[in-house]
Amino acid sequence: MGGRVSRCEASSSSAEPKVSQGRNTTMEEKSSQTKSPGRPWFWKRIERTELPNPGSYEDINQEASAVLRPNLFDGFRFDFNYPLSAMFSMGHSIEMGSLQKPPGYAFSANYLSNQLVMLSRVDLTGHVNGRIFINHSPFLTSKIVAETSPQPNESKATWDLDYRGSDFCGQLKFGNMGIVALSYLQSITPNLSLGGEGFYQGATGFSAITAAGRYVTNDGVATCTIASFGPLVASYCHKVNPRVTLATELFWDLRSRDSLVTVGYKFDLRQASIIGQVDTNGRVAALLEEKINPGLSFLLSGEIDHSRQEYKFGFGVTIGQ
Repeated sequence: MGGRVSRCEASSSSAEPKVSQGRNTTMEEKSSQTKSPGRPWFWKRIERTELPNPGSYEDINQEASAVLRPNLFDGFRFDFNYPLSAMFSMGHSIEMGSLQKPPGYAFSANYLSNQLVMLSRVDLTGHVNGRIFINHSPFLTSKIVAETSPQPNESKATWDLDYRGSDFCGQLKFGNMGIVALSYLQSITPNLSLGGEGFYQGATGFSAITAAGRYVTNDGVATCTIASFGPLVASYCHKVNPRVTLATELFWDLRSRDSLVTVGYKFDLRQASIIGQVDTNGRVAALLEEKINPGLSFLLSGEIDHSRQEYKFGFGVTIGQ
């Protein structure tokens, strides 16, 4: 965190007397050499420690979530995506045979560039989803998420402003209904990072504070999050080898004493990916994605909830990327 001199600056300063053949350099000359061109006089460049960036606070357990929260579905799903240019693409999605929702159709249009990413989706029920990502600089990013619904009081909109420093990440969030949230995650050591988040909703007067820690090793990631309103979530993701990943998560509500333990696995084969999980409530689920060729994929999804006696099965086809 302090302003220590880098190795490159130390080596250049130690070699300077040899090149100048004993010439005495005054303090004014040294200060003029260290000043960065184009910066105001009050700007002082401080070299931070060689700690990694811990990532965003909301993605603190993204490794375990990728295994424990697959995109399960039931019925039949057909997705067709095709690019119109290097930056613009369109897609169609058809779903039918689901036990949770009626048959439907959705249209999507996406625009992707280095500074701007826009994703949109609209279905026949009147739901419209839109996401915009703006890279203002290498350190500052905006994310705008909007969702409109024909049902009253179900439309949502949020604006996130993310700042990524050399060894920290901060986020400021604004949303409808007076939502304001501020989060911060700081690297303490090369393996450990700590942070927290404050949340306030003006419409209901609800406020909460959460604290979290993240510990990273060469083949594993452990996280723990505790909130002021009760929930404690601890997760661990272990990479056995480049093709096998295991993950587990513990959820415990300190107020209601409800708890849930979930264990999952992920196998990345040459042309297929298999994700499976089981929890203490008797729920067993699995998702298979078979890549027949680079532009064609076949999906199988299955879920059994023994406690509720619910059984779901789905298969799908995806054409395009």
